[in-house]
Amino acid sequence: MSRFSGFPAHVEAHIGRIRGADSSTAGGRERGYHLVYCDHRDGAHVSVLTSGLRMHTAGAPLPQELVCTTRADQERHARHLTGVIAELLTESRSRVGYGALIMNDRALLPDTEIAGALAAPHPHLGDEFDVLLHEGRPVLQIITLVPITRNEAQLVARYGSDVLYDRWEEQGADLLDVHRPSAA
Repeated sequence: MSRFSGFPAHVEAHIGRIRGADSSTAGGRERGYHLVYCDHRDGAHVSVLTSGLRMHTAGAPLPQELVCTTRADQERHARHLTGVIAELLTESRSRVGYGALIMNDRALLPDTEIAGALAAPHPHLGDEFDVLLHEGRPVLQIITLVPITRNEAQLVARYGSDVLYDRWEEQGADLLDVHRPSAA
């Protein structure tokens, strides 16, 4: 039994039902990971996560998978953001840690101000979601991609992520809505 065999059950216990997955082949080439779709129990949110990226995140203290959670009607945005960042990490053979900014020069998601993501613990799930255990030991880290605007990224780069989290809290920002206004 693989140390990662509990990953699907872990995801379903914390997020909700796994609805399906995209092939690990994209554009005629092998990606090396799948994009997995999960429906939250509340029916109002979806999560798109990678499965298999853990084989490509060299240098990480723990192998990693990515997840992005959005409102249910914004699933294509969660898919795009997760896929683009997973592709970037796979091609560069790198990893991300909490607090990392993964940014684009311009809006990354159509019809939004979102230009990238902040790597973070999941803002709405408990700490136990962020690490998969096998026989009581951590074996996998799940990095949440919180969609952010270019101005929010500049705020983080200048003052740190705590300032952005404070602004989000002050403004009651819905971090699961990619159409939310910038908090910066």
